[in-house]
Amino acid sequence: MIVYLSLIAIFFSSMVYGIIGFGDALVLIPIITPIIGIKNAVILVNIWGTFPALLNFIKYRKFLDKGYFLRFLSLGIPATILGTYIIICIRVEWIELIMGFFILIYSSLKLINYYKNPEIIEIKNELNSTQPLVFLGGLSYGLLTGLISAAGPINVALLEKTGHYRESFIENFAAIGTMLSISRIPFYFIENIFPFDLFLVFLLAFPIIFLGTKLGHLITPKIPVKKFQIIIFCFLIGISLRSIISSILSLVSL
Repeated sequence: MIVYLSLIAIFFSSMVYGIIGFGDALVLIPIITPIIGIKNAVILVNIWGTFPALLNFIKYRKFLDKGYFLRFLSLGIPATILGTYIIICIRVEWIELIMGFFILIYSSLKLINYYKNPEIIEIKNELNSTQPLVFLGGLSYGLLTGLISAAGPINVALLEKTGHYRESFIENFAAIGTMLSISRIPFYFIENIFPFDLFLVFLLAFPIIFLGTKLGHLITPKIPVKKFQIIIFCFLIGISLRSIISSILSLVSL
């Protein structure tokens, strides 16, 4: 039952990633955490996330902004490694609490913006990847990525602010996600925290991820992204509230 439920959640989250270029971890971690635990979810989702990111990177590779990519990773990679080491010793309840608040704030802001401007999507014609904010964003994104594997909203905000839209947005998000995920995978094995008892789920996930991501690529041109996102954000708000409440109750009971 654990295998089936996990694979269904993986397919759905991969399809979301294929459609909007991010959100697989935001969707998947809250769903499978009650099934396999928060720490196992963070570790596996990070490794799995490398595959759909690579698929998006290959599909939209001509839209890579090398300036943004290099600036973001200059602090993003060391921060990701630091966050990966922190997860080894931090209490899982704190990770769940951080994740809950992070998703709640981001999803709420996106929904508010949607209702204020339901038909308006701002498009900037010029890229501006030289802003110092890109370095700070890389640092924040890397640290949270190492901790909760769901720091995508930071990169979303930065890509929008620097003028990346649609294909460019998906490509640069995928390129950064691929590199940061790869940078921390070795530490899961070096520190012996990879959940080998879930190895069957780990292997079966890859063909499911491929199918889900490819289906997402087919759906992207047919569904308005913002209208699809609103469903995801409403769902995430409910999940984030559950995570916040459960983690607070666990911490209080200690």
